[in-house]
Amino acid sequence: MVRIISLLVGATLMVPVASLACGGGSVMSATKSDGTKVGLIISNQQIHAFPSWNPEMGEPPLPVSEAYRLVKEWSKSQYSRYDMVDVREIALTEHGCSLAEDVWYYRVDLLPVFDGNRVWGGGNFAAVLMDGTVIGPTELD
Repeated sequence: MVRIISLLVGATLMVPVASLACGGGSVMSATKSDGTKVGLIISNQQIHAFPSWNPEMGEPPLPVSEAYRLVKEWSKSQYSRYDMVDVREIALTEHGCSLAEDVWYYRVDLLPVFDGNRVWGGGNFAAVLMDGTVIGPTELD
């Protein structure tokens, strides 16, 4: 009887933890030069709205060229004090959520440019979801 109760309590406690691991947590984080911590947060709602896809299915639902265009457009308003923003890297990344299979997104590393010089620093990244949504870094507690 005690074992059954322990199993039920343990299973009940595991559900919220698994849910938190799949949304609301940071999939990538960095510390900026001023000490501020930022991260990419993809919500549970966004995870479950993704089109299901994996590399064995062929090309992704959102082509890399469209992800590039979307993040460049988004960066104009997010980095308006800079002359421009270069895309340093685009990586097709699996979310890794155990409750949702085949969830992929583009992780994009950015380099702001000021007076012709690239400005290196932490926290210059974004995610482009397969539905075309661009998510920038959020300040973490």
